[in-house]
Amino acid sequence: MSADISLGELAPIIGCELVGKSAHIVQGAAGLSEAGPTDVSFLENPKYAPQVAASKAGAVILPPEARGIPGGPPNRLYCAYPKQAYAQWLSMIELSRRRHDPPIVSTKADVHREARLGLEVSIGPFAVIGARTLIGDRTRIGANCVIGINVRIGKDCVIHPGAVLYDFCELGDRVIIHSGTVLGSDGYGYWTNPKTGDHLKVPQIGRVVVENDVEIGSNASIDRATTGETRIGSGSKIDNLVQVAHNVRMGANCLLVSQSGIAGSTSLGRQVTIAGQVGIAGHLKIGDGVIVTAQAGVMNDAPPGMVLFGSPARPHREALKIQALIAKLPQLYQAFKEFKKGERSPQEHSDA
Repeated sequence: MSADISLGELAPIIGCELVGKSAHIVQGAAGLSEAGPTDVSFLENPKYAPQVAASKAGAVILPPEARGIPGGPPNRLYCAYPKQAYAQWLSMIELSRRRHDPPIVSTKADVHREARLGLEVSIGPFAVIGARTLIGDRTRIGANCVIGINVRIGKDCVIHPGAVLYDFCELGDRVIIHSGTVLGSDGYGYWTNPKTGDHLKVPQIGRVVVENDVEIGSNASIDRATTGETRIGSGSKIDNLVQVAHNVRMGANCLLVSQSGIAGSTSLGRQVTIAGQVGIAGHLKIGDGVIVTAQAGVMNDAPPGMVLFGSPARPHREALKIQALIAKLPQLYQAFKEFKKGERSPQEHSDA
């Protein structure tokens, strides 16, 4: 499938200035080295600039400072953020493909008679939709999904095959949930009897709320709150294999990378970035704009704007100094031995 359009029509849609033939038709997208005459490509990282000259793309999206690059595609689209423009073009291609797949509720799906579906909703085979659940216009539910009772799903959402939304979950508009992800499973809540050591389950009767424009990768788990809400802020993007525990609250536009985990009742501010394999302890406050680098372990509150590194996580500069000193430990130890040796008296030397 493709989205046939002239460069003259495409340029204003994706916010670019066109230099080249406005009548040239493009249909697809590809990397600089793979693109052909009907493909659009882009350059963002300067280290790939040499590939522009060799590219056979029908058009290439470039930053303004790349105007002087010689050779390459004669059709050029200039804008401040090439990747953003390229993403818009990819969205147009994706939409064109979807037009060939009209919305349908499969006869093999189990939709409760009390569920309410909006306009142009698609539900795949063997999906289950519970009682009193509301699904917004143009939302697509993949095959084998399980949507519980009293769930609210907004407009233009995509729930990929095999995802599970437990009872009382709420999704805003344009939310994307990938395969194997579970929203609303019980939080990890137990009370341990100090006399017997037995673990008593604490019922988890809260819910999960996912705000607008959130994307959650495959095989992630967002636990329901003990009471109240576990909340994922608007525009946040959660990678595959991420664990968000009960009563966590995330601000807008956070990024959680694969295999990271956030323990219960921790709050994240806006635009927090959590890199891969990070662990964050419970009941903490992570401020706006905090960046936690890969494999760090966070056990204390973090003020806004801090960059954390290491386990236990420390401010980035401090952690790098410590790492540098650790690398020098053998030399430092040898110098210490020489120093101690020099402190010994001649009599101690003779006794030795």
